[in-house]
Amino acid sequence: MTAPTHSVVLPVRNGARYIGECLSSILDQLGFDDELLVVDNGSADDTVALVHAAADPRIILLHEPKPGPAAARNTALRQVRGAYISFQDHDDLWPSGRQRQLLEMLRATPGANAAHGRVRIFFDGPFDPAYACMDGQFVNQYNFLPCMFERSLIERTGLMDETMLRSSDVDYLIRLRQAGMVSAPCDAIVHIRRRHTTNWSSGELATVNSNNMQILRRNIARKRGAP
Repeated sequence: MTAPTHSVVLPVRNGARYIGECLSSILDQLGFDDELLVVDNGSADDTVALVHAAADPRIILLHEPKPGPAAARNTALRQVRGAYISFQDHDDLWPSGRQRQLLEMLRATPGANAAHGRVRIFFDGPFDPAYACMDGQFVNQYNFLPCMFERSLIERTGLMDETMLRSSDVDYLIRLRQAGMVSAPCDAIVHIRRRHTTNWSSGELATVNSNNMQILRRNIARKRGAP
């Protein structure tokens, strides 16, 4: 069996409303030997049935009962085989040409082991000015969905912190940089972020601030423990 060029990690919990459209936007950009690792994180709706209904051999359906996207993503990361790894959320989309553009930029940039592009914000619910200002911008400092990574960088960084039920992706981006990430900017929209009332990242301001403080403390602790 030919090793994949691309591995895509997609955690999902109760994503029946959006998963079909998400899968299509990813699969349209993958080669015959690539893989899409969908990790069901305890869905109680029709998510698993819809993934089966896609009937695509590139989809690898996994199950992770431990709560949180970090645990689900780690389940996939333990099995990825591709040379390049991308992450996606079940309620977001990939614009056409996303994988091609990121891969071309990564390969064309000396020393790069990652690439990132711009994000488009799509509101499927109330308008949120805090997210609207991100539209068309690079957000790779705190979001790894508009990115592509060499597998060697992911392996050097290790698995995500499963004790963090929120903001584990931000924490992981910090760790990627500490592991030597050099990311090439791609001047194109490579990710469509859908904002709705049930986003996992939605929450009260106090919760967001608590998450940010937790990330700061962990980062300081890692630096103090480094030689």
